[in-house]
Amino acid sequence: MLVPDKIIRSNRRTLSISIDAFGRLIVRAPQKVSEEKIIEFINEKEDWILRKQREKTETGMRLPPESLEGYSFLLLGKDCRIRLTKAGKVVFDPNANIVYVPAHNAKAKLVNWLKVNAKRLFTSLTEEKAKTMRTKFKSVSISSARTRWGSCSFDNSIRYSFRLLYAPKEVIEYIVVHELAHTKQKNHSPAFWKVVEKYEPEYKKRKEWLETYSGLMEIF
Repeated sequence: MLVPDKIIRSNRRTLSISIDAFGRLIVRAPQKVSEEKIIEFINEKEDWILRKQREKTETGMRLPPESLEGYSFLLLGKDCRIRLTKAGKVVFDPNANIVYVPAHNAKAKLVNWLKVNAKRLFTSLTEEKAKTMRTKFKSVSISSARTRWGSCSFDNSIRYSFRLLYAPKEVIEYIVVHELAHTKQKNHSPAFWKVVEKYEPEYKKRKEWLETYSGLMEIF
């Protein structure tokens, strides 16, 4: 029997189900609907649920355990593994694709390391792409956003989620082009997408990757 991983109750009138990026079954239900009714609804959708869960788990994404030891995650699109150490700082071995993280306060130290490297890489790519696109931006900053990979304000200040660092470089470059395109077009009009396509012809493929791996927003 299928059991929901999470039930979200609200003033809605109908039941609905969804499968998140990690294959978890999420049910949204009216306040007064019984759990028996919810289970019955789930059972009616069993084939669809199992198919979607298979699709999601094929990405290989999983949430980190409480102890980060041995956890694998994507870094610039490549699978990297965490090893906890007694050292005082985070060290990355690019040959073995291992990130050595201090065991004490591991998550906070890893996130700080990711943010520092995200700022360095994203700033460099933004400067490079801005020259190619013949445009200017005010600044680059790093956020912990979980709903947007990047944003560009009206004064052309650009922000990127440090979690974009999980994506392959070509996907990161697409987001950089996307945000710089907003320095020319403050919308998502056809004119905006023409700018994006001019400098990133395969932008649709890059968008598809981000949609497939949207669950990365929940990691760390």
